[in-house]
Amino acid sequence: MKVRMLPGVLIVAGSLAVVTVTTPVLVSAAGADADTPSSTGRTAAPRDTAAATDNAITSNVKARLASAKGLDAQRITVNTVDGVVRLEGTVRNESQRALALQAAREVRGVTAVSDEMRAATTVP
Repeated sequence: MKVRMLPGVLIVAGSLAVVTVTTPVLVSAAGADADTPSSTGRTAAPRDTAAATDNAITSNVKARLASAKGLDAQRITVNTVDGVVRLEGTVRNESQRALALQAAREVRGVTAVSDEMRAATTVP
């Protein structure tokens, strides 16, 4: 019996047998090239989802301010963009300012709080 070797093919005594030679390739969820990251690392949500999340954060901050004892939440405006909460308005004193800032920071999803409030000794 005569055996002849060809790349990828083995012929044995007139019969043809196909032998495939493959090199294993690591394929992961990232795609065919496992060395290339699947993401740039940024985890920002699409804009419509971010807007919905910002609206939820704003609502939660307003609710937290309204439930805070000793704080006049009606005089504080709340806006949220990309998780950053902006508090604007007038509060009676520095302790109310601190209370409002702390309440906003405790809301899930808040990444930062911008203090644009004014403290006055008398609020009209």
